[in-house]
Amino acid sequence: NGFGSARSINRRFIADTFNKHDRTAASAAFVTAAALGMAAGPALAAMLSHVDYGAEGTMLTLETSPGWVMLLLWSCFLLFFVLFFEEPDRSHIFGNTRVVEPDGKVEGESKYLLESQDRQPTAEGAESEEDEPPIYSNVPVMMTLWLYFMLKLVLETLLSSAPMLTKFFFSWDSSYSGSFLACLGLLMFPANVCVARLSHRYEDRELIYHSMVLIMISLIGIVSYFPGHYSQVQYCLFAICIFIGTNAMEGPNMSLLSKSVPKRWARGILNSGFLATESGTLARSVGDVLISVAASAGVANMLSGLFLRMLALVVASFLLLAKYYDRMIEREDEDDKSMGSLSNSK
Repeated sequence: NGFGSARSINRRFIADTFNKHDRTAASAAFVTAAALGMAAGPALAAMLSHVDYGAEGTMLTLETSPGWVMLLLWSCFLLFFVLFFEEPDRSHIFGNTRVVEPDGKVEGESKYLLESQDRQPTAEGAESEEDEPPIYSNVPVMMTLWLYFMLKLVLETLLSSAPMLTKFFFSWDSSYSGSFLACLGLLMFPANVCVARLSHRYEDRELIYHSMVLIMISLIGIVSYFPGHYSQVQYCLFAICIFIGTNAMEGPNMSLLSKSVPKRWARGILNSGFLATESGTLARSVGDVLISVAASAGVANMLSGLFLRMLALVVASFLLLAKYYDRMIEREDEDDKSMGSLSNSK
């Protein structure tokens, strides 16, 4: 993932090339692709564990085989990227990027990283950007970043604790837990297809609201209330619901973030994709720390101790969402008109 850079660039790509009407569906498709990778990883590890690698001391072993597989996959990706990827037209964001040479010729190739630093905004654009409030006072942006942190924290605690909890409660080995995590990822395909379809009928904030309701109910259900009577059905059912709820919420949440971030932030380094990626990275780090703290009290108490904390966090976040629900709306600008005129001119 390259320190998360690929994820942030992909989100920036979606925000720059899709209009607001289609952006939620595109974000849901991106989450689906990420879920496919999450499903393929544990499934691949489970398959490689059954391969006979022969004598010890060779370059291909159980420990090195995932690295060789990833080397092959990334090499194929790099080849397809070089051959087929084309930079999208971002003139609706950066303006006209044509460079006029001294001899009068017009150079059509865009150099966004360099030109965007030297290009001066128009007087009207500069005035509108100066009138924009600070980023920390933008309720939709700050709320979506917090909700993204919350959902990634819940997801990290679920996935990272699954091997330990399933081994303790159900005596699952790595192959069983890997297969379970792979099945979780595969469930995201039908879930995000539904999100993509619902995004054309409902607002992003409505989808976020109902996803959080599902997450809260699932966190209540996954907790062990009767020690010694915790079943596989209870864990698997509510773990599936938590996984679906958090991933289904990510698409509308990221879409609303890209729609509400100020225009001047869309051109800089601190764009919506970068902010979301850093928020998710922080959530994963905090999640790993919480798992370590919960495990220090014993694996028997880890399940309830971990997910009750997550439940309190989600309930607090839900109350914040309910308080600011009426302000969770997208920013009004001319981006969609610009994108529409670009697509019609092609």
